Amino acid sequence: MFDWASVLLEAGISVPAGEEQFNILCPFHYDQHTSCSINTSKGVWICFRGCGQGSLKGFVQEYLNLSSGQLSQFLGDHSVSVDADFLDEFEMESTHLPKVDFPFNQNFVPNWIFDRGFNKQTLKKWGSGITAENGLAVPISDLDNVEVGWVVRRERGFPKYLYPQDFKKSRVLFGGNLVQPSNLLCIVEGPLDAMWLNQLGYNAVAILGMSISKKQVDLVQGLPVGEVVLCLDNDEAGQIGKEKALTYLGQSVRIAYIDIPSQYKDVQDIRDKQIMDKIIQDREYW
Repeated sequence: MFDWASVLLEAGISVPAGEEQFNILCPFHYDQHTSCSINTSKGVWICFRGCGQGSLKGFVQEYLNLSSGQLSQFLGDHSVSVDADFLDEFEMESTHLPKVDFPFNQNFVPNWIFDRGFNKQTLKKWGSGITAENGLAVPISDLDNVEVGWVVRRERGFPKYLYPQDFKKSRVLFGGNLVQPSNLLCIVEGPLDAMWLNQLGYNAVAILGMSISKKQVDLVQGLPVGEVVLCLDNDEAGQIGKEKALTYLGQSVRIAYIDIPSQYKDVQDIRDKQIMDKIIQDREYW
């Protein structure tokens, strides 16, 4: 089951907040009227001008021109909100993800990652490696420091992030095993965001998507930090994720959030440490 509102937001479709059924300009023909109707609760769409109708899976696949494999990757990507909370209700708290082997060469990293500002010390600290397609590969460990998965950030192409098949992102905190006792913990969406803030001197974990799960809330509560700061992406999906995280975490931890200036998409876009420090310093409390 998918949170279709989040899927559509990630695909670039504007979704009115709180509305399950709405009309948009049809993306499949030149449209001056909102002739395409979408229902996110039922997962269906129809164009009243005759372009087609059907499931939102097919809509997203056609809109983004994805193959079946790419569609599966997109729906399983960190920025798509699968109904992880529903699954968490039925998974025992003692359940651990199985240990996996890291199938990538950790003796090298792709050169393009240095253009994004990362240094060798950070890439080594996070156990980074390289894929045969020149992607950046990083292991994912649980809080006991057991490697339970991996993530690949591709240099180009879509989706940007790849994970092992059937990997349960909602049950881990990327970077949680590296958190040190401190007063502050930053929560971000993507792996590179967490690595970047860590390079700038902050404890940071990634929820591997825009929507925090109840299991991840439990994991955050167990970390040795005094305050949580939400540093989610500067887009509609990030705002939805922020509201959910504030609701879930606000009852049990001291929580704040940052406002990323409009010229930046996410914290990894902010290369100047002084600017990042000022943004976090000016955080707002819930």
